[in-house]
Amino acid sequence: MRRRCGITLLAIAASLVLAGCPKRVPPPEPPAPAPAPPPGAPAACTRVERIEVRKSERRLTAECVGGGRLVFPIALAREPGAKREAGDQRMPEGEYRIAGPARTSRFHLFIPFDYASRADADLALAEHRIDAQVHAAIAAAHAHGRMPPQDTPLGGALGLHGEGVRWRGDLDLNWTLGCVAVSDRAIEQLARLLRRGTPVRIAP
Repeated sequence: MRRRCGITLLAIAASLVLAGCPKRVPPPEPPAPAPAPPPGAPAACTRVERIEVRKSERRLTAECVGGGRLVFPIALAREPGAKREAGDQRMPEGEYRIAGPARTSRFHLFIPFDYASRADADLALAEHRIDAQVHAAIAAAHAHGRMPPQDTPLGGALGLHGEGVRWRGDLDLNWTLGCVAVSDRAIEQLARLLRRGTPVRIAP
């Protein structure tokens, strides 16, 4: 009987010692990694590196640095075809560049491009629509990275602009005097993302 009590006392003492030991707690699980963006998800557009306008599709596409694109519907000029002379109310076709920052206009904002191009001047000289002096002035401006003269027989003051109050909601109509029109919201976005020298291609 005395031996059984001794065993019992030893067992109780051992259990008390064990109860006093701190319990080992497993380390916390590491946080789950953030989910990766789905394949093909568009990157945020921080700057536009190229613009393409397709008249036949009534669409302006802005290619973003690092991938991705912005696509906007456009209003066309009042007359079809490529611009040939001042006042013909046609939109030019060819390769141009953004020539300066956005400025306020009656069409909300206006972003100029460097019409007339050297190619426009070469064709106009060959067709006797301008003389050699005007051609030389346009060529020299492009050679030195300046805006070409805007008061030649080929016309000027062309670029991208918004709708303004008069034409708001009418991008499905042909109402510009030769510029490319997008919505007011779109021109605000482009004004933030475009830089001087950004290429602009206008296709039929």
